[in-house]
Amino acid sequence: MTDKIFVLISINFIDFIYICRLKRKINMNRSSITCPTSEEKINENVSRIAAFFVIAVASLGIYFKSPLVFIALTIDFFLRTFTKGKYSPLKYASQKLSVYFRIPKSTVDAAPKKFAAGMGLVFSMIIAGLLYVQYGLYADVLATVILICAGLEGLKGFCLGCIIYTYIVLPFVSKENSEQSTISINL
Repeated sequence: MTDKIFVLISINFIDFIYICRLKRKINMNRSSITCPTSEEKINENVSRIAAFFVIAVASLGIYFKSPLVFIALTIDFFLRTFTKGKYSPLKYASQKLSVYFRIPKSTVDAAPKKFAAGMGLVFSMIIAGLLYVQYGLYADVLATVILICAGLEGLKGFCLGCIIYTYIVLPFVSKENSEQSTISINL
């Protein structure tokens, strides 16, 4: 039964991409990546340290198969997505670690990081639900995606959220809104 559900989800995702390409005429061979922008700025090094904390917490959640760990991660992602992150435990610990080790401040736009945190929020919520209903294999697959994304952010400062934003979100945003709230990065 679960294999049939996974196949249906995979087929629906492939259909979604195909329909997007036909209906919206998405050019999947773009030479630039578009990131969301905002006036708010954050310290990139704190964000990279927080990514390592996400790796640690998600790894514990996978190891213990605990939906509570992913619920806690969901709450943290929620706080970082919809607020300035003032009450986020992972951001607070990252800031303290940054000060303790005297890591220099590197200011970047907050919008791509908030978008990525929003994706982490959705993934963590789904993983917690899958673990609650005992679909551990599917939870492990989604948790691996979080680990890869957090690893790329923590090690290289590479945000996969901008690529997802370019190919999945941007085609559905009106042209006027997208030009005002995005920035292009040539590859």
